[in-house]
Amino acid sequence: MKIEIAENLIYSYLKHVEGCRIVQTNWKTSNQWKITEYEEKQSRELFEKINNSALFQGIFKNNSFDQLIKQAEIDVIGLNTTEKSIFGIDVAFHAAGLNYGSTEETALRILKKIFRTVFIMQTYFSDFDKFNSFFVTPKVNPSTEKPIRNLIEEANKIIGDDMISIDFVANESFYSSIVDSTIKNIDDDNDTSELFLRSIKLLQLDKRVQSDNTKKDYTKRESVYTKTPSQTNKREVDGMKIGQFVQYNMRKVYEQNLASKDEIQKLQDKFYSKKVFDQNYEILRSADKEITGNDGRNRYYAKEKFFGDYYLNSQWVERHWEPFLSWLRKINKNNAP
Repeated sequence: MKIEIAENLIYSYLKHVEGCRIVQTNWKTSNQWKITEYEEKQSRELFEKINNSALFQGIFKNNSFDQLIKQAEIDVIGLNTTEKSIFGIDVAFHAAGLNYGSTEETALRILKKIFRTVFIMQTYFSDFDKFNSFFVTPKVNPSTEKPIRNLIEEANKIIGDDMISIDFVANESFYSSIVDSTIKNIDDDNDTSELFLRSIKLLQLDKRVQSDNTKKDYTKRESVYTKTPSQTNKREVDGMKIGQFVQYNMRKVYEQNLASKDEIQKLQDKFYSKKVFDQNYEILRSADKEITGNDGRNRYYAKEKFFGDYYLNSQWVERHWEPFLSWLRKINKNNAP
């Protein structure tokens, strides 16, 4: 059996950095799984949207939506159940650098893989709120990386949905976002079933003294490649990412009776929610109303009610940290003795 160290690295990354409680490598579908038209609705609509765009027209060549889904395979998949967020990561480890032919062909092939992973996750995990599709590789030539990133930027504009995150992680961002973050988060973990974790523990046993000429500081890497911000760099407060942090603190605000009746009423107002939290949906929605958006997708945490009889907005992403923290500070200040 062939062992892919890059996939094992991503396995550990999803588990220890992204907080995924379920992670699997080489994920594939079963022919026995029944997918209804309702479950595939959002992914089919996105497929048509991308396929009909001027930039990506023909990217799927002669593949129909059904063919792409039947070919469903993801190198590593992870489920963060507290955030209702799913990660699908395809990884390529080429010592000579990523190359699928010409620069244009390589870029389009990467985007096709990223899009297909989004379709697969939306179809088979339609109950999740956030979909993250990344293509990861440690090495790629700058002349190839630039057009890929340009296509990623344009693809995000076409998708136009904060709940769908796509990214290309390579070169410096591969080591800073994936490798360094994983090593940092596994210091106290001794699960020897994880190959990457076990290999790092092995290297940490090396107590040999190196001369100044040979000693390397891997925490200060210099790269000839372009450094670009990656969507894999996510903020945490008290070990919680944005969605979990919001839910936890909204429970505390309710339990400690910190929000006035007037504030709870404001949280049900769409304009107030946009102004204060930069949210496109009201923060609280009455239990007697629909919790889906115009596109039919669930936009609220459906398994729990907040503030007695309301559903809480589930559309939290990185840009919402400061607005929510600012609101939380204001609420706590108003209730200070």
